[in-house]
Amino acid sequence: MKFEFSGIDLTTQQTVNGDIDAISEAEALRDLQNRRIEVVSLRPFKERLGRKRKVSVADLALPLQEMATLTESGVVLVDALNALAKNKEHAGLALGFKKLASLIESGESFSSAIEQSSLPFPDYVQYLVKAGEMSGELASALKNASSQLNYDQALKNDLRSALTYPLVLIGSGIVAMIIIFFAVVPKFSHLLDGENELPTLAYLVLSAGKFANDNPYLLFGSAFVVVFFATAFFTNKGVRTKLANLAIDMPIVGPWLAEQDAARWASLCGAMLSAKVGLLNALTLAAQSSIFTRRKQRALKMVDDIQSGVSMPEAIERAGTLPGTSLNLISVGDKTGKLAEMMQAIAKLHDEACKRKMKQVMTLIEPLAILVVGVLIGVMILGVVLAITASTDMAL
Repeated sequence: MKFEFSGIDLTTQQTVNGDIDAISEAEALRDLQNRRIEVVSLRPFKERLGRKRKVSVADLALPLQEMATLTESGVVLVDALNALAKNKEHAGLALGFKKLASLIESGESFSSAIEQSSLPFPDYVQYLVKAGEMSGELASALKNASSQLNYDQALKNDLRSALTYPLVLIGSGIVAMIIIFFAVVPKFSHLLDGENELPTLAYLVLSAGKFANDNPYLLFGSAFVVVFFATAFFTNKGVRTKLANLAIDMPIVGPWLAEQDAARWASLCGAMLSAKVGLLNALTLAAQSSIFTRRKQRALKMVDDIQSGVSMPEAIERAGTLPGTSLNLISVGDKTGKLAEMMQAIAKLHDEACKRKMKQVMTLIEPLAILVVGVLIGVMILGVVLAITASTDMAL
């Protein structure tokens, strides 16, 4: 047991603070007296955890890898979990792993403890762990789970990185438009009161600029409300699913998203099969992980076909979720008993194809973003120029 103390060092007559390990408070007092420290306060040590924040799925990848390394090295599972529970930087993770250790000590299996845990483990982690427990290869199952979590996170990071530059361009354009609206257009708003009639575009630009300067709080307040409701709208799971279903049917973005979904499906199937999860369970869970409704339905129909006696390559061909080259690899893996390895190979192929298609999409999105921003700023500047020329009777 650990105690924290404050007192006075009788040798140096200085104040000292620290902590000490002892079986009881009385023993801690004796040890401090032997060290010639006059104790002022002594209390059980309270571990100071970092600020508690919400645990994300990405936060679980590294702890799972650490747990796999510890168990592979012969560390008892409960001890490994207790070691992870000492995380001082992430209080939420620490509490989650502490609860897992407590459930296992009370007699629950690790897979059952994960199911009852408050940590946001994806469903496939429980299946992988359960298969690892049954086969005696828990460390390998944990490694597979960590690898799959890292892979899922990499897909999200690729998408986020791809959209960063276009979003920065659009944001810069909006800032430039705001500067023009509040710093440039107001200097010409007096032209609205002139005798000469202004062109429609010039009138609209100057009127909008005058309104923005007269009502800045109303404008920014409205913008905040719009952003708030837009964020709430687009973070809704149902809305995101509908948008994803619309996007996958689009001519340019659709093939990219289909490749991404195929890569994730194959990677998850490979991880599950490597951990000795049953084929039907692996395919069902991989199908349910898809965010695209029609692809999910086709993948689940494929599982039903396999269950009814159709060969796996034929069932996948019927579902139309993978191209012919991937079907050849699955056929070879099905015949040679190396389906897990072939699934991982298919995941790599589709991942590379996904990155190529992502670059193609970005080559269109970036100039499109520049074009939109340029047109909007150009319209504003043109409105100001038309106002000036109209007020001076100059021909443009």
